[in-house]
Amino acid sequence: MTAVMVLTIGCDPGMMIRQTSSIGAAKGASVAVYVKTSHPLIGETWYAPEVKVTNSSDSSIAVTGVELAARSVIYANKPRRPGTYPLIVPPGKTEALDIWFDLHDNVKKTFQEPAELRVHYQSSGKEAIAQANLTGGPLNTSAP
Repeated sequence: MTAVMVLTIGCDPGMMIRQTSSIGAAKGASVAVYVKTSHPLIGETWYAPEVKVTNSSDSSIAVTGVELAARSVIYANKPRRPGTYPLIVPPGKTEALDIWFDLHDNVKKTFQEPAELRVHYQSSGKEAIAQANLTGGPLNTSAP
């Protein structure tokens, strides 16, 4: 019993970071971003969500990079696997992205205000951005 209390006291409580919308999907664009709800500990200084991009256009896209905009700071993605980008996503396909952000503050402070996850891609020789709006809040383990 004492060991369980010590472990509980020593742990940061968790929080929930979830997607509220996908800008590309909302505007009828052919590229949409989906960010899985995560439940990090509030003291973590990194954010590595499960992210998928769906290409519903008639031609392939090349994902060239990902960034997180939170509290007036732009965080560059630091993929765990070298050579991850550009990532070609064929028409009609969904691909998982390699995502890792080192944050200046902990996740609780970083996600106190809404944030944006931006996926940069090229399609037909043009640069474009698909984005997902994110928000942090109290822990809700029943959320998907």
